Amino acid sequence: MRLYISADLEGITGVSKWEETHKGNGEYEKARLQMTREVAAACLGALEAGADFIMVKDAHEDGKNLIHNMLPKEVKLLSGWSNHPYNMVEGLDASFDGVLMIGYHSGGHSNGSPLAHTLSIDSIRSLTLNGKKADEFLLYAEAAHFIGVPVIGVSGDGELIRRVKGFDSQIKTVAVQEGFGGAIVSIHPELAIGRIQKMAKKAVENATHFTMSKKEHYELKIEFKAHQDAYKYSFYPGVEQIGEYAIRLATSNYGEILALLLFI
Repeated sequence: MRLYISADLEGITGVSKWEETHKGNGEYEKARLQMTREVAAACLGALEAGADFIMVKDAHEDGKNLIHNMLPKEVKLLSGWSNHPYNMVEGLDASFDGVLMIGYHSGGHSNGSPLAHTLSIDSIRSLTLNGKKADEFLLYAEAAHFIGVPVIGVSGDGELIRRVKGFDSQIKTVAVQEGFGGAIVSIHPELAIGRIQKMAKKAVENATHFTMSKKEHYELKIEFKAHQDAYKYSFYPGVEQIGEYAIRLATSNYGEILALLLFI
């Protein structure tokens, strides 16, 4: 069983401030350590369930957060960014049997986390994919589905997990915290690690029974914070401007959606 894991930081247990997500301070070092431990737990659970190949993508900021020697020795780590359109799931291909997403968070349209955002904090107000508000989970779950690989497990904040269940109830999940305003209530870090390990084990055991369908059409709408950006990106091939602050791309090829996002 070949497993792919994408790991972010804003949905890691206890993380609630931007300082914890940026290098150069002690708060980040603590968050980075917990991120590594939660990813390691997912890897251990997957190995217990029989995974024989695990690729982990460090998908936060510069892609250099996870401490590789704290992960099981069977794990390969993809760090940094190649600038491939698959972005947070770069390196994923049809040879994989499932995807886990660890440390994911609510999108920019949501109040589910003090750190809620989708891709660019500075320029994007919200994204809509096929009529649904899009977070990073949805964008890259659809990328996986497009090549026939199911997302089988997700950990992150409670609001995101409720959206994950609405997307596909087959996905195994762990909610590590709930956000409200500028605060969070999180479970104990050790409890999160144990639950993530169990979730990953169950997800891998269930992977062969997973069913999914590929969409035939995709429509992405992006609302920017600055009207200048909507005008600028309206010149991207296939894109049309729909109002002062928004653009739209409709296609049957999800790769075109991902390519547009790469250049924003």
